[in-house]
Amino acid sequence: MSALQQILSKKTDKELLFYINNIDKHTDEAVRLALAELRKRNVELPDQIELDIEAGFKIRAIRVLEKKKEIWTENVEEYLEAPEYYTKRAIYAFSILFSILIGTFMIASNRKTAGKEIWSVILFGILYIGLAPFVMAFIHLDKVPYWYIANSAGTLIMYELFWNRDFGKDIKYRTKSIWLPSVFGLILFVFFLNKDNNTQE
Repeated sequence: MSALQQILSKKTDKELLFYINNIDKHTDEAVRLALAELRKRNVELPDQIELDIEAGFKIRAIRVLEKKKEIWTENVEEYLEAPEYYTKRAIYAFSILFSILIGTFMIASNRKTAGKEIWSVILFGILYIGLAPFVMAFIHLDKVPYWYIANSAGTLIMYELFWNRDFGKDIKYRTKSIWLPSVFGLILFVFFLNKDNNTQE
């Protein structure tokens, strides 16, 4: 048992409920451990509490990314003549945070803006999502932490195939708003979480 688990195990139900009802005030780990402790005590909780908490984590992560202006300013031009693209770092962050499908959408959007075909990157994303689960299961690395590694690897491959080759590393552009990928990412997250819950039932 970790030190944090020991601390939370000594708190009252009311104190633990404060953790899961105020996730912005606590770390992801603390909230998840508080939820686990409440379930261990058989405290009655809303059916969708885990879904609400995980969605809250995603929203908080997006807010953090938006506040870190330096993430969105690599090779960015303020001149109106420069094209508007999603940045490489934004693509990477959303691919890891949600799914490589979101990164695929963002690169496809960049290619469309540049007047390039988009079906190759869309096909890559579909094939990657379709084949990755089988490969990960075959090598017994299908747990959540390894999926972050798999998404990282897939994103780096996309960079080389569909960014560095076609756009170059020194391209100048204006940063594109991330609100649309944020919406798609949250929808995708809710869909997969509901699917997992239904499978477990």
